[in-house]
Amino acid sequence: MEQTRKFTWKELIVVASMLFGMYFGASNLTFPVQIGQQSGSAFISSIIGFIITGTILPLLGVAAIAITRTHGVYELAQPIGKTYALIFTVILYIAIGPAFATPRTATVPFEFGIATHVSAATAPLWLFVYSACFFTAVVLFSINRHKVVDYVGRYLNPVFIIMVVILIAVAIFKPMGTAAGQAVTGAWRKGAMTNGIIQGYQTMDALASVEFGIVVITAIKALGVKKEATVANLTVKAGIIAASAMAVIYAGLAYIGATSLGHLKIANDGGIALGQITQYFFGNAGVYILAIMATITCMTTAVGVTTSFATAFSGMFPKFSYKTYVIIVSVISFVVSNFGFETIINAAVPFLMFIYPLCITLILLSLVSPFFHRARVVYICTTIFTIVPAIVDGLNAAPAIVAKSVVVQSLTNFESKYVPFFAQGFAWLAPAIIGFVIGIGVYVVQRVRANDESTVSESDWS
Repeated sequence: MEQTRKFTWKELIVVASMLFGMYFGASNLTFPVQIGQQSGSAFISSIIGFIITGTILPLLGVAAIAITRTHGVYELAQPIGKTYALIFTVILYIAIGPAFATPRTATVPFEFGIATHVSAATAPLWLFVYSACFFTAVVLFSINRHKVVDYVGRYLNPVFIIMVVILIAVAIFKPMGTAAGQAVTGAWRKGAMTNGIIQGYQTMDALASVEFGIVVITAIKALGVKKEATVANLTVKAGIIAASAMAVIYAGLAYIGATSLGHLKIANDGGIALGQITQYFFGNAGVYILAIMATITCMTTAVGVTTSFATAFSGMFPKFSYKTYVIIVSVISFVVSNFGFETIINAAVPFLMFIYPLCITLILLSLVSPFFHRARVVYICTTIFTIVPAIVDGLNAAPAIVAKSVVVQSLTNFESKYVPFFAQGFAWLAPAIIGFVIGIGVYVVQRVRANDESTVSESDWS
């Protein structure tokens, strides 16, 4: 008989805080501010869209791991095929590791802590020095797996968040201006909420959620909860608490971004905007303190991602040792970080437009999989119908040299005419639904045939 125990609210809050700390990183801090500035008076609709993919979807990712009782993205994607699951896992780890997410842990604190106080000409040199020191520390902490990182993350992350909340509170009670009447710029004019959904991809939290879920489940089991249904229930509750806290902070950051236009011009990125806003309210001292805190908290995130990457890859591809993978990830992250925050963000867009639809459908399929007994045919049909338009969406978001090529133009012209929601960046949605319906249809037919064969077999024996 499985052991059961009552899970206290205090323990639930601790687990939720751990999940919040894993999610809340560099982009979570800067993108809402940037969204607020760029969408102006439409910031409410914009941030609602951002919250959908920035908090609700990651919550569903954690829930998918809990419901399917799998141990990460590789097991989650296995119904599609082991080769697909392996490739998908590798792509996700590279994305949330050295390609995009980990380099940003260095560039974000640099942007609002240093970049605003040095000349444009010397900024690349300062970034080089800063990122070299940053990733040297990441290598040392990751190789030795110092407990100090857990200690610092446990105590300084909450302090950092409190500082951000204080900044939001001051901006609410003593705003720099009003969001009403502020200009709505760029793509935000076409659809604030849909663009907010797309911008939420940049957090990459949904990609990470299918790995974070098992961490939460392990933490809950370590506290003495053994019954699987209870573990799943508590995992979802912890996710709801963490997601709700993140949504509130996102809304507050978007608000200060929108109201900052009363005194500031739209910054090149959210990191610079946050530095300018912090300086307005708290002076240089406030900027330096926040930058130091952000550096420490972002470093704990970088160490966490690097150790996870090295552990996973040394297991999947044991040709290299754990320490070698740590060094590889850190060196690549260092090199990528020196391209600068804005360049990293722009480079990530085509990739995220491709990978996110596949991640979304995998999460949703996993959530409803108990209703079709996790049948492979449903997964495969949905994925096949999703992957083609997702590739086209990614190509369409690529640099002009790719997006304007004859082949890509012919594909995008076709989709823009015949596929719904192409202009909004959701050309994959209708095909995915069609693929799911076909998969369910095939599954039902297979079940009916299996039942008929079983009936015939029983009658033969009677």
